[in-house]
Amino acid sequence: MKQSNIKRIELYAVADRKADPVPWADDQEPLYYTNNIVRLITDDGLEGVGATISYTEEDFDKCVLEAMKSVTPGMIGKNALMTEQFHTWLQGRCTWGGLVAKSPFDIAAWDIKGKKFGMPIYMMLGGARNKMLSYASTPLFHSHQEYFDFIEKCIDEGFTAVKLHCHCVFEKDVPLVKAVDEHFKGRGIELMLDTAMYYNGEQSLKMAKLLDELGWYWYEAPCSDYDFKTYQKLVKETNIEISSHGNCLLTLPEVEYALANDMWSDVRQDATVCGGITPLNKCFAIAEAHGKPLEIQSWGYTITQAANLHVALAHNNGVYFEQAFPYENFEYGAKNVIRTDKEGFVHAPEGDGLGVEMDWAAVRDASILSYIIE
Repeated sequence: MKQSNIKRIELYAVADRKADPVPWADDQEPLYYTNNIVRLITDDGLEGVGATISYTEEDFDKCVLEAMKSVTPGMIGKNALMTEQFHTWLQGRCTWGGLVAKSPFDIAAWDIKGKKFGMPIYMMLGGARNKMLSYASTPLFHSHQEYFDFIEKCIDEGFTAVKLHCHCVFEKDVPLVKAVDEHFKGRGIELMLDTAMYYNGEQSLKMAKLLDELGWYWYEAPCSDYDFKTYQKLVKETNIEISSHGNCLLTLPEVEYALANDMWSDVRQDATVCGGITPLNKCFAIAEAHGKPLEIQSWGYTITQAANLHVALAHNNGVYFEQAFPYENFEYGAKNVIRTDKEGFVHAPEGDGLGVEMDWAAVRDASILSYIIE
């Protein structure tokens, strides 16, 4: 049997203090983004990386890394190539960090597996394509003109689609949506809206009908992911694509239930919060079985982007890939980065596994907390 047994685990909570602490809604304080990185090193000289982002008000986060550390007992000596077996073992671990704390380890194991067999992960999983369309995910701005200027920059960069993070205040968001729509009408740019679950049912339906009338591409996180009846109503009474928040209903049975009960027009999922590459790959199959696209949520740093992009490229039932823009806020510590080209496409990273090379000296320099287990 092929072996690549884990002999050393390095954990880093990385804080880029030069990045903009951008909130998503009017009532939030500035958000500090922490890149929680795992580095697995095997006895045959391979290494794999995985990560998940955490965002907190007032200061950088240490909780996720502490939860990740609680998962590591018993990991030493495990064969990273047995990804399904490794994932099953991870799911049985007790931690208050939940799937978020386990996801980076699954991703890192896949990175090792790809390097061991000399293939990028998207090819190992099927290899449906090597590029896909992407969209720019905006920060929150306070004036219409700031949104206009930012979207113009996105267009200049090559993006053909843009998702707005708005005020998440219904009375402010309606005039914003109308202003953006009017300003960019006829420009060939697809528009999406994310209201981060701030609306109630009535507001969600009103906004969905407005976006439907204007011809926007999708409406994301209109209300609480647990407000099943409102989601069913939005899907039934409008034609716009309705997406969940993507951070709540994460397990395969939950996704199956939502699709079977007509709650979503697509599936919104992220390898770094749903348990890793192993379950995300299965989730694509569930979405396909229901005739639905899976639209990747990939707001985060380069490792986060790479993990999600590889799984998306392994399948055909997903149209857009999310890129946080401006890029620089989410590229610290990565020697090679993922960016949209001038035609609006994002490409598979070169190299085996994830294809991401990290500057470990930079990672250590910016770490606010770290552990080594061996």
